[in-house]
Amino acid sequence: MKRITIKDIAKALGYSAGTVSKALADSYEISNITKLEIQKYANEKGYSFNHYAKLLRTGRTNIIGMIVPAIGNSFFSQILEGIEEQMSKTAYNLLIMQSNDDPVCEMTHLETLYKKGADAIVITPTGNKSSMEYLKKLKDKGIPVVLMDRTNYNIDTHKIGIDNYAAVYESVTHLINQGRTNILFISSLAKGVVEERRRGYLQCLRDYNIQYHSKNLLSIDVEKKGRKSQEELMLYLSQKMKSELPPDAIFTASDQLTYQTLEVLHALHIEVPAQVSLIGFANFRFTNIFEPPLSCIVQPSKEMGAQAFLLLSEILDNQSQKSALFKNIRLPASVEIRQSS
Repeated sequence: MKRITIKDIAKALGYSAGTVSKALADSYEISNITKLEIQKYANEKGYSFNHYAKLLRTGRTNIIGMIVPAIGNSFFSQILEGIEEQMSKTAYNLLIMQSNDDPVCEMTHLETLYKKGADAIVITPTGNKSSMEYLKKLKDKGIPVVLMDRTNYNIDTHKIGIDNYAAVYESVTHLINQGRTNILFISSLAKGVVEERRRGYLQCLRDYNIQYHSKNLLSIDVEKKGRKSQEELMLYLSQKMKSELPPDAIFTASDQLTYQTLEVLHALHIEVPAQVSLIGFANFRFTNIFEPPLSCIVQPSKEMGAQAFLLLSEILDNQSQKSALFKNIRLPASVEIRQSS
C-alpha cells in the first residue's frame, strides 16, 4: 500500500500542504476545527508523521536531559513517572542522568547533555558554584533550564517545587499542639531547599515562644558511602536520648532521613511516639505500612514532573514567541498525620 503524504491529504481536503503540515503539528496558527478535520482524515488513512524529517528541518534533537541526585529515591522516581507519562504522547525523548549529589559528576553530565544537543534540561542541582555558572551559560545560549525541587538559587530560570516553609511550619505546629516542645530538626546537606525548611522550623518555634537549642539541629550527609550516615545518625540520637533533656519529637527534612531515623529509633529501642514523635518528608506511597505508620509531608512529585514537561514543551514548541518571564511554580504539599506523631 502506498504511504499517504501531506500532499495527498492537502489535495483530498482542499488545503495547502503548509496548512496540513501545521495542523498535524498541532500549530496554534490553525483553527481547532480545521486541525480536527485534517487530523481525523490523516488517522483514518494511516498517515505516519515523519519526526526525523522534522528534526532535520528544525535542527533540534528532541532530547530533554534530566539530572537527579538518585533515581532510586521514590520522590525522584515519581517525578520521572510524571514526565514520562506526558512525554509518551509526544516525539520528545528523556535522557536521565544521576548525579549522586556529586558536583563533579553533575558537571560531567551537564557537559554531556550540551554535546548531545539537548533541547532543554531539568535538574535538581547540587548547588555547586561551577555547575550553577554552567547552567546560566546554557540558559544564555537559549537552552531552557528548569530547576526541580531545589529551587532556592539566585538564577533567573524556570523553577518547580513546593512551599517548603509552609509545609514544615504546619508539621512543627502539629507537634507543638501534641505537647512536644523539644523538637530536633535533622536535614541533609542539600542546598536550595534545606534553608527554607529550616526557616519554617525556626519561625514556628519563635511564634510559639519555644526556646531554640542549636544542638537540636543536625545536618548530615546522606550520600556517604556505606552506612556512615546511618552510624552518624545513631550516635547523635543515642546521645540526645541519654541527655538530661531528651527530645520529645523529631522533624526530618528529607525522605531518606525519615526512613533512616525510624530505623535508628527501632534499633535503639526507642518507642515512637510514646518516647519521641516523628514527622518528616516521605514520598514513599506506602508509609502507612511502617510501624508505626508515618506522619509525613507528601510532595506532589508526579505532578511536578508533569508540570516540568508541559512547561518545556510549551517553550520548545513556541520558540518564535519567547518570553522574558520565567515561571516559578509552587505546588501545595500535603501533611498527612498518622500514628508516629
